[in-house]
Amino acid sequence: MTDECIHGFPTELCDICAPRQREAAENPTPTPRRTRITTSLRSVPGQAAAPASSLRSPVPDLPEARDFASLRAHHVTHVDNLDDIVGSGAILASDAVTPVVDVSSATARAARAEATAPDGSPIAGHVPFTLSPDATRWDELRTGAEGERWSDAARRTRATEYIMLVVPVSAFGSSVIVADQDAEAEDVRFAVGPEAATNLIRRTDFTDPEMHELELLAGPSVPFSAVAVIGVPNDRVRQTVKAVLQDHGGHAPRVAVFPPWFVPPLVAE
Repeated sequence: MTDECIHGFPTELCDICAPRQREAAENPTPTPRRTRITTSLRSVPGQAAAPASSLRSPVPDLPEARDFASLRAHHVTHVDNLDDIVGSGAILASDAVTPVVDVSSATARAARAEATAPDGSPIAGHVPFTLSPDATRWDELRTGAEGERWSDAARRTRATEYIMLVVPVSAFGSSVIVADQDAEAEDVRFAVGPEAATNLIRRTDFTDPEMHELELLAGPSVPFSAVAVIGVPNDRVRQTVKAVLQDHGGHAPRVAVFPPWFVPPLVAE
């Protein structure tokens, strides 16, 4: 780990100090205009026709593939759930724990219990993560938790009551599963292992370049020692998190105040 940046993160884990950038394609080739080929009825027999442009456009280059092993995974939970996580030494799958604040509705829990992962286990038997701190489902939760997937308890909370546990994806090993959308969706596509995950991310890059829809499944439990950073919305929550870590002792990740993660992104008009 490098030194801590001004936002409280290890420099390499900060999206502002060390943003993930893609290399722009060098000398992009413009797509040629389609040219209609015609033959003049008045052309002189034997006269060579003028060369025509090809009707076949060049195949566009694929986006630069991300290195999956260099990404960070994000698990959002209510701050009141942290004590049980630290006390048990792990983030547990939803079918193995009853959180103090349960943001999932009974409908959502049932759907994930019935759906299966590639290894045949229920989706509910894995710990869910996102690959973006602005993931679609987190955005729904922090903007009011409307919809049938969220519980009444979720609708009574505010975004500033949550924390974000950040884990390098390299900590999940070869059994990591990535889904191109909600893992319980009927038409979901899965990738198992870092290499397959890299390929899946590259395929979805055209429709989801910011990885807002992707879901990562780990577990059935993730050691708390794998958490590198705990992102919090303000100093009050930071003090609460620090107190929980101190009470339990042991592994103590960096606790970083980073308000942008807890405020919905601005939508360009």
